[in-house]
Amino acid sequence: MTDNVVFTRGVPPPEAFPTDELGECFDAAIREDPSVVLQYGQQPGYAPLRRVLAEEYGVSEDEILVGNGSLQLQDLVSAYLVSSGTSVFTEQPSYDRAIKTFRRRGARAVGIPLEEDGISVERLEATLAREVPAFLYLVPDFQNPAGATLSLEKRRRVLELANEYGFNVIEDVPYRKLRYAGEDLPLLREIDPSRVITMSSFSKLLSPGIRVGFMISPPDLIGAVTRLGEDTYLSPVLPTQAAVAEYLRRGLLEPNVERLKQLYTPRWKAMAEAVRRELPDAQAFVPNGGFFVSVMLPEDANTENLVGRAKERGLVLTPGAAFFADPDDGGPVPGDRFVRLPFCAVTPEQIEEGVRRLASLI
Repeated sequence: MTDNVVFTRGVPPPEAFPTDELGECFDAAIREDPSVVLQYGQQPGYAPLRRVLAEEYGVSEDEILVGNGSLQLQDLVSAYLVSSGTSVFTEQPSYDRAIKTFRRRGARAVGIPLEEDGISVERLEATLAREVPAFLYLVPDFQNPAGATLSLEKRRRVLELANEYGFNVIEDVPYRKLRYAGEDLPLLREIDPSRVITMSSFSKLLSPGIRVGFMISPPDLIGAVTRLGEDTYLSPVLPTQAAVAEYLRRGLLEPNVERLKQLYTPRWKAMAEAVRRELPDAQAFVPNGGFFVSVMLPEDANTENLVGRAKERGLVLTPGAAFFADPDDGGPVPGDRFVRLPFCAVTPEQIEEGVRRLASLI
């Protein structure tokens, strides 16, 4: 068998990292502000970084919390908003680690079916008539794992429902700036910020290893989550936050995002073309950006032990069931038919070979 093709984690490849620039920014940040950067403190995050983010998003600094990656912020928000037995709504499928986080905090994670233009508003309305969640968790742009993008009409309707029923909406947008085609849609926050908690990180734009994520929300929630964070990790990782602040101060982020688009666009095109050619009977989600294409295999496809059989053929897949919360209607979960296909860390040649192997197995 030829070399393995790995379609598992949505990670940047090593060539995506702006290594030299980041190294210079780390050096400058530590040398220029050691009494702050190398000390305990700054619980809501490194002040200059919060200042830059507040300016970018048009909010006050007390509406910004910078933490150790957005997943940890999701966990802290869950700890504050969720009590045992509380429901949290997600898209179905949704980010597997978010589902695990919500469940670990005692929530029932209820999945609302995902359509090509985002969450099914009809099913969301029907589920809300039965119960109101602590919050609805969405990845509205180039969703993980499916790749779908929430339409403008649905963004507006979700916010109307949030106001009507009184629940919060987390919009998690780490892939938003990696758009390869089409025009940006407004953040939910830009339409109506009153019940929106916006989260993102620099993992996909700079490096996952630096663990710098942030959230934007009303000051009272920022304060509560900051206190929980201090009780959890005492102090944020200030050297990495300061390096990111320096990177932004130097105006390096936008050129780096353009470089990433040039790197990823051929891989995105290769995955889209391979899926359409090799899996014509599957329902494919092909986004205009992000890290993932996904497929829902036909009902008559041979999905028995697909992950195990794929591994024998040199194709490494993530089990689809992990991306599914409890179904909103109590029905079966089609996890065995769902396949997430990350494309950023594999070459076009590996993509074509990997999708051919997948097609041969079903």
